[in-house]
Amino acid sequence: MLKLTFVLALLALPAVALAADPAPKPAEPAKVQKPALPVRRAALPQGYHEVDGVVATVGDTAILQSELRRAMGQTRGGNDPVQSAEPRSLEALRKQTLDTLIDNALVAKAAKDMGLVVSDGEVDGQIDQTRKRMHKTADEFEDIVRNMGFATVPAYRQHVRAEMVRVQMLRAKIAGKLRVTDDEVKRIIDQEYAGGQFEDEVHSRHMLIGVPDDANPQRVTELRDRAWHCYDDVAVHKKPWDEVADDCNDDSATSEGHGDLGWQKRWTLDPTFGAKLWALQPGEISTVVQTPYGFHIIQFLERRRVPVKDKEVLDQFVRARLQEEQFTKLYKSWLDEMRSSAHIDVRL
Repeated sequence: MLKLTFVLALLALPAVALAADPAPKPAEPAKVQKPALPVRRAALPQGYHEVDGVVATVGDTAILQSELRRAMGQTRGGNDPVQSAEPRSLEALRKQTLDTLIDNALVAKAAKDMGLVVSDGEVDGQIDQTRKRMHKTADEFEDIVRNMGFATVPAYRQHVRAEMVRVQMLRAKIAGKLRVTDDEVKRIIDQEYAGGQFEDEVHSRHMLIGVPDDANPQRVTELRDRAWHCYDDVAVHKKPWDEVADDCNDDSATSEGHGDLGWQKRWTLDPTFGAKLWALQPGEISTVVQTPYGFHIIQFLERRRVPVKDKEVLDQFVRARLQEEQFTKLYKSWLDEMRSSAHIDVRL
């Protein structure tokens, strides 16, 4: 599922989009205390050097094992246009992540062919903005960069530049084609919101296995495994929700209520979280869902209809949702076209 904020960011940002610092989310389900975690990657024995293998080639571009390993440990919620289901096995995660890296390489090649570039000053500005947002000194930020799996700060700079070029390319190639008419928006509002008079609120609860901003790839994998273990406990082994939530929910704001989120409108939620919640039936428990805040297990409790308080906000939400649907179709069609003409060699 494409994040609504991604579409809106492509439409609203200046010519060079800030790929490494995603647009703010409408609202987060809850805030989590995120302790710093140490790097846990073992050092190589003295006299040995790591050899980076090639896992795939896209034309003359090589995708390295280190890139795949790092990407597998990243949390979603940045500027990945199309969101997929959270994989359970390491093999499925590896395949899904590699597919995304191949797509990114195709977009990067198209950007290079169009001559799109990002200046050193723009990269510096984006990195500085990210560092300040995290309230870190230069030395502290360098430690975080290494913890994320980048060997050096220059390697991280190269990653940021590539992401900025990729978003610029998507904006130039696809965002300009998005066309949502007032009649289309009115049709959805008439069909689903009684002409703008009523909207749904959902009462739900969740368990959040929080992922710190500076978690390294190994730690993210551990937290993903923990989330699936919690899911098994409550959905497969049928342990009481409250009992499992006491052990699994890292969300301090909802801990006393065993993850109870109360009544919420869809447009107030992180888009990935909201889309998954709205797809559930009363009493149903979701599989693991990943958002920028970590891994969630969600339970749909009940639904009610309430009067619309702000018609303008509802109009904006529906318009963004239609843009999301258009963008997903255009993006997948464009990728299919590029894949059909590209030489892709997967070596896993």
